[in-house]
Amino acid sequence: MHHTEDDKNTKVYIRKVLEFIQMNLSEDLSLERIAAEANYSPFHFQRVFSESVGETPKQYIIRLRIERTAHYLRMFPNLTVSEIADYSGFASLSTFSRAFKNYFGVSAVEYRQLSNEKYSKICKTDSKKCKTFKLNTDDLCFRDLSMDEIMDWKSKINVSVRKVNAFRVIYHSTCLNDRDSISLAYRKITNWARPRGLFTAETRFVGLLLDIPFITSIEKCRYWAGITFPEHVKLPSEASVTEIPEGLYASYQIEGNILTTVKSLAYLSHDWLGAHGYSINKLLGYEFYSQNPADKPSETINREILVSIRPE
Repeated sequence: MHHTEDDKNTKVYIRKVLEFIQMNLSEDLSLERIAAEANYSPFHFQRVFSESVGETPKQYIIRLRIERTAHYLRMFPNLTVSEIADYSGFASLSTFSRAFKNYFGVSAVEYRQLSNEKYSKICKTDSKKCKTFKLNTDDLCFRDLSMDEIMDWKSKINVSVRKVNAFRVIYHSTCLNDRDSISLAYRKITNWARPRGLFTAETRFVGLLLDIPFITSIEKCRYWAGITFPEHVKLPSEASVTEIPEGLYASYQIEGNILTTVKSLAYLSHDWLGAHGYSINKLLGYEFYSQNPADKPSETINREILVSIRPE
């Protein structure tokens, strides 16, 4: 099947809308507003979006907001449920409460108080999909991460704190529905950037995991495979660009798959941060690969994990 120019334009518009939603999740995201971002009528946009994404715009936005609140409930115990709901873009606490319970089967307060064992049992990933997603483990989403298992990482990683200057990256977005998704995404961004002269000796390979497998169905977990680029370069209009903000970051080196990353982050958040007088600043974390993941499996490459933090 040949792709028409309209097909290509539609993909660009939908990608831009997904980026807009990600960056403005706490704002008003009416159908009219996001349709305008794609230069479509609301009726036409809803049809095109649903065909491309597999969810209606409303379903997609509500899911992202609920999954964000779930993450915040576990990671920021000092924030009230009302504050979290407001920050995540819900119009009212009652609207949020109904949506959250419909999605997870428990209230936000009950969810926050769940033990690790009970928390693992309400993982959103379907067991069949989880078991066919080959990450060298059959139970990515049903792990009961005991404190012994979490604390085992104390001897495996050496965490330091460093200041990072802001910089921008071009990225290709993918979903983790295949074990080779990350490498394929880097192959695409590499093949796109190289002929445009965007590769230099200073190019670095940056990854951003937008969703956590314990909360989001694995086939919907989004990942941005990015590369740094020279500041003076004028980018094509179709390029997807995000900025890594300046600030303090907890930094450590690891090698392994997504489960490895999740377990190391569990140790960082449950022990290291509090013990050293820090707390999470933003939920987004970044990984810097020592080699291009387009050339070899990403889980075999050493990478630096960076998590935005602040003094308590």
